[in-house]
Amino acid sequence: MSGLIDSATAVMRGSSARVDRAAVNVANASTPGFKRQLRAGDADGFGATLARVRVDLAAGKLVETGRPLDLAIGGPGFFELRAGDRMVYSRQGNFTLDPEGKVVTPQGYVLQQAGGGDLVLDSAAVKIDADGTVTDGDKPAGRIAVFGTAVPEDATPIDGSLFSIAGDAAEPLSTPSLRQGATESSNVSLGDEMTSMMSALRGAETGARLVQVYDDLMGKAIGTFGQVGR
Repeated sequence: MSGLIDSATAVMRGSSARVDRAAVNVANASTPGFKRQLRAGDADGFGATLARVRVDLAAGKLVETGRPLDLAIGGPGFFELRAGDRMVYSRQGNFTLDPEGKVVTPQGYVLQQAGGGDLVLDSAAVKIDADGTVTDGDKPAGRIAVFGTAVPEDATPIDGSLFSIAGDAAEPLSTPSLRQGATESSNVSLGDEMTSMMSALRGAETGARLVQVYDDLMGKAIGTFGQVGR
């Protein structure tokens, strides 16, 4: 009998995890550069209960903005950003200048140059080549760093479109492909997330039915033993 309850618990826990993950994805459907997050084992059935999150790194659609500091990465790779005293990675490319001339994300994280160091500009009216070279008029102003990983699982989601890459797993790309005046949209499909959520809810209903079956069996067993004991 305990195995039935264990099965029901696994089903309901897995369903709850899938609903939580779908909710995160839906909430970030309009976040530039966001990558759809999945729990490892989601496709293996309702009993998936692993807490590890994997990320769908498929590219989102490019959206033309015309703004000079909006950037999209063609192909693999991440922008390297300084968040305080640590480095984080993202494909979110809607940058602006802060009062000190640093190129920053909406969260205030500073875009890094190839070879290290904050990218600082005199103005936003710059030209950015596909390889990340930044020119202000005819004067070189720096080169944007783009990093990749040999193993996709090395990129761990932090929040929204931000990732951490442990140890030396982040490798600078020698030939990045940047597109100025565009951003990459989220790769979340609302239709897929709604389907996943409905499937998870059906899984929860299955778990609830298993609990009901257990209760019915226990009730019958108690009734039978009660009659035998008379």
